[in-house]
Amino acid sequence: MKTNGKPKIRLLIFTPTMECGGSEKFVTLLCGNLNTEIFSACLVILDNSNPFYEIKNPAIEIIDLKKRRVRFALIRLKAIIKKYQPDIIFTTANHLNLYFAIFRKLFPKTIKFAARESSIVSLNSNRTRFPRLYNWLIKKYYRRFDVIICQSDYMQQDLIISYNIPVGKTSVIHNAIAEGQKNKNIAPEDSAGKVYKFITVARLSEEKAVERLIHAVSLLSIPYRFYIIGKGNKRGHLKHLINDLQLQDKIFLQGEKKEPFNGMEDADLFLMGSYYEGFPNVLLEAGSLGIPVISFNAPGGIREIIAEGENGLLVADNDLRAFAAAVNKGITSGFDRNKIIETTQSRFSIDATMKKLENLLVQL
Repeated sequence: MKTNGKPKIRLLIFTPTMECGGSEKFVTLLCGNLNTEIFSACLVILDNSNPFYEIKNPAIEIIDLKKRRVRFALIRLKAIIKKYQPDIIFTTANHLNLYFAIFRKLFPKTIKFAARESSIVSLNSNRTRFPRLYNWLIKKYYRRFDVIICQSDYMQQDLIISYNIPVGKTSVIHNAIAEGQKNKNIAPEDSAGKVYKFITVARLSEEKAVERLIHAVSLLSIPYRFYIIGKGNKRGHLKHLINDLQLQDKIFLQGEKKEPFNGMEDADLFLMGSYYEGFPNVLLEAGSLGIPVISFNAPGGIREIIAEGENGLLVADNDLRAFAAAVNKGITSGFDRNKIIETTQSRFSIDATMKKLENLLVQL
């Protein structure tokens, strides 16, 4: 297929699922904003049986492999690649990246391979069944990629230092936030008699450390309501913790929501408890609504989003009392919420991110 006399670049994108998650959201933004005058794109989903995000761009072909494990899909993958004859294969999740790196030599040499990392590899690898083996495989095979896209500077340095990936094979492209409507719920309120509203949007899993947020807010003496939006295998544990601390009338597990910030635009603060983060989309979403953030200064891209005193406050990692003190400071700091919106949408615009990504792929 040609446009303006030039053949389009055939791009084959691979993702494990389209369930709720940062990587899946990136794929949604990519497919929704890709310049189809330059690229002919096909999205291959390993298992799309439980989609949270939907691809609405009719120019993107979608293939559902209906396989729960990538190792069961090799023959089908080879057939799709042979049929589609891509110029670039673009993988978007760590275990999928590693799989393609290991088996790259089974595919035509003319294909360029790009990977996007969705987390901090050295920390994420410690959660695998065999961490030493997993780390060895990454160190040995990740060099086979033509480029590895990192969400944050921290993630890039982790690959370079921990796995000896040449800096020339890496590129930092931050996540983006789609421009939304102006938040009308940011008018200043009289603090007298106010019940403060806090929000967290996170998968209820070990690394998101929602329990330390619960412990931190339990130290507060101000009136508040804390809404936790998300699902995961820690829900039962968190519910018991809330009950044990007798906070049932203050902390509410809301479950997963398609539009997690809907009805939460007037939140006073967004609370982030993660032990580590690649480059959290939820902080960009909070910023696009002018909601200041209180976060632990954990490894990853959080500190590349939060400008101290401008759009939030950072706290020494795992210092629960300092976190509670930061919440008290945050509600009285007088953050300029309109400026937070403008700065977030300027720094992390979808147009700028897509231009940088498309230029990188064209260069391949």
